[in-house]
Amino acid sequence: MTQGSNQNPIVMIHANPARIESNLLTVDRKFHVGMLRYADLIRSPIVTINPPLSVGQQIMDQIEIPVAELPYGIQTTADPAHTVPAIKAARLVYGYENFMQAATIAREHGVPYIMIVEYDLQTKMTETASKVTNPLRRVIRRARSAAYYFRKLLPEIRKAHSLHCNGYPTFDAMAPYNANRLLYLDSRMSADMLITDEELKARLDNQGGRLSLLYSGRYEPMKGALDAVKVGLECIRRGLPIEMHCYGQGSQMVEMERLAAESPIKVHPAIPYPELVKISRTFDAFVCCHIQNDPSCTYLESMGAGLPIVGYDNRMWKGVLNASSAGYASPTRRPGRVADGIAALSHPAQLRNLSVKALAFAKSHTFEREYQKRIDAINSAVET
Repeated sequence: MTQGSNQNPIVMIHANPARIESNLLTVDRKFHVGMLRYADLIRSPIVTINPPLSVGQQIMDQIEIPVAELPYGIQTTADPAHTVPAIKAARLVYGYENFMQAATIAREHGVPYIMIVEYDLQTKMTETASKVTNPLRRVIRRARSAAYYFRKLLPEIRKAHSLHCNGYPTFDAMAPYNANRLLYLDSRMSADMLITDEELKARLDNQGGRLSLLYSGRYEPMKGALDAVKVGLECIRRGLPIEMHCYGQGSQMVEMERLAAESPIKVHPAIPYPELVKISRTFDAFVCCHIQNDPSCTYLESMGAGLPIVGYDNRMWKGVLNASSAGYASPTRRPGRVADGIAALSHPAQLRNLSVKALAFAKSHTFEREYQKRIDAINSAVET
């Protein structure tokens, strides 16, 4: 731990792996930026408990921070038993689902627990099954996921002080189980990172007719990374003037590179988030073939660059699309239908219309606005 106080802290339970070594914290940038925001605005000391970062384990956007500079406390453990002293001493526990059995431990010791919920049951089963190709193993994994959900997670959801629901699908799905729910949308896009109206106008005024397409994120089946490349290839087959760049890392990278070989599609390794924000402004649209309803920060971060989104009609994207009208939704696992949406964007007036709508939605859901919802709820829970 790095933060001391006589006041009982708020204990946060995070799934982001971290390492503390030689007085340096190694963790992903998004986690640290979020913790800085919490520490700045929550009116209680904060201690976060994270799983340990394994040797050789990759983090998408890894940073190192001197432990002495942290405005929050942190400890790492993979053993739920090691969290008990911190949870018993907490004023409030705030954490992802029942990770490390924290919700159960908090309830057993009479400590209020606010649960972050990101996946509904359908998404959990899809995410779990996407990691294997054997049909029998997929069925088994889906069944185990459902059993855990009903036997272990739902009882804690019902007994939680409140739920912070990341995205429209989860917010809707949790309605029967806990009435005290908060909807928020995940994003790292702060107000000062948004493309300006003037920059967007200049980009659109100078758009030369060749659509520049972007995909960024994990190169994994649940993110539809391979399908994003297939969308680009279908556009090329149709003679649509496009180029495409992908940025990320994951198990599908080699296959993506194979499919994209000798085409205007380039598959790149992951780059630091600040760099990604800058180059996103040079593109025209974002291709998003997520096969499940995950509440990815991709949506708001792409729209913050003034990019319409063309992708699969998972329930998260449909929710964002209904609220923003800033893109197109096509049937899942149908790359050709996504290419139809890109063809529609080749009309300058439509590209301009949807780009402006994308930026407008991002402005109303910046990192600061979305985090403030959660911070206000945490402060209220502690002070009432």
